[in-house]
Amino acid sequence: MTTKSFILFLSSLLLFFCEFGCEKDKVTEPPVFKPESSAELLLYLESAGDVMNKIAVPVLTAVDVFNPVGSQLIVDVRENTEFVVGHIRGAKNIQKDSLFTFISKNYSHYEEIVLVSASGQSAAYYTGLLRLAGFSNVYFMNFGMASWNRVFSSVWTDRIVYDPDSTIIFSEVDNPKGSLSPLPNIQTNSSAQTMQAFVNGRINAMIKEGFDENFASASSPFILKFSNWLERSKEYYTICLGNRRLYGEGFQDTSASHHLVGAILYNIPGPADLRSVSNLQTLPSTLPIAAYSGSGQESAFYAAYLRLLGYDVKSILFGMNTIDYHMLLRSEQLFHYAFQESDIMNYPFETGNTSKR
Repeated sequence: MTTKSFILFLSSLLLFFCEFGCEKDKVTEPPVFKPESSAELLLYLESAGDVMNKIAVPVLTAVDVFNPVGSQLIVDVRENTEFVVGHIRGAKNIQKDSLFTFISKNYSHYEEIVLVSASGQSAAYYTGLLRLAGFSNVYFMNFGMASWNRVFSSVWTDRIVYDPDSTIIFSEVDNPKGSLSPLPNIQTNSSAQTMQAFVNGRINAMIKEGFDENFASASSPFILKFSNWLERSKEYYTICLGNRRLYGEGFQDTSASHHLVGAILYNIPGPADLRSVSNLQTLPSTLPIAAYSGSGQESAFYAAYLRLLGYDVKSILFGMNTIDYHMLLRSEQLFHYAFQESDIMNYPFETGNTSKR
């Protein structure tokens, strides 16, 4: 019997007892479901839309935010000290502790809710979590405030690495995925609750834990600076979240057809590799995972999903921009991952603490 079949059988059995043995409790409360394992959580997420495997990364450009098509709410998730220095006019400065509650109250009033952070990394992570909670109109702004005005662009330009030592960090070996392993164990609540309530509570807690995209401090357990990966690369199961081109296949210049040493390709977007019926369980449940992508925003977005399932995933900040920037520029398919001068729109911004909830 499959896990899903067992769940349905157990639910039917409980309803049977309530029908014939608990007259006084009959038709009082809707059936509740206590999550017992990652398998049940995974089945729920896939049956509730399978968001992470069916949509492209929900990102809008600064141009999209400056010229919205419909009603739009801009939510700036930076610290208030950063917000005061400069922010998009009309943006609401909402801290991580109240972000889930704020979105819950406001999502139905707007066609688009756009999360904005300094570089886009933390906004992408929070967007992933909020999408998993069912808020299908949440997006993040590509490259964050760095793309809004030159004043904020150094967070990206200071991270770009042009000429890495390819003999040390790159490989041409097409590494196979790992063997199948059990899903991670997840701490569950003792009280019975619906699966949706459990998921939303877990997502809210994960948002409150934060995602520190500050490259100088990088204190969050959910991120990884590339220099730190270099020092301890053998400790990680390293994955490239992208496609064959990002993995380094197909360049005419063979010296550019590289990926990080030991890295394994997991295709995104799409249902190829992160679904239960595909290669999700080739990810190790007992080892830390280092994930990189084109800009780092993609790996942050998908790390939200994998961390929700209990995997110890760390997203490498700024992705290939801080690993091998030239690699992105060599391919038309990867060009959009590179932060470039043309991405800085120099739109006007406001200063001061003007945000009102």
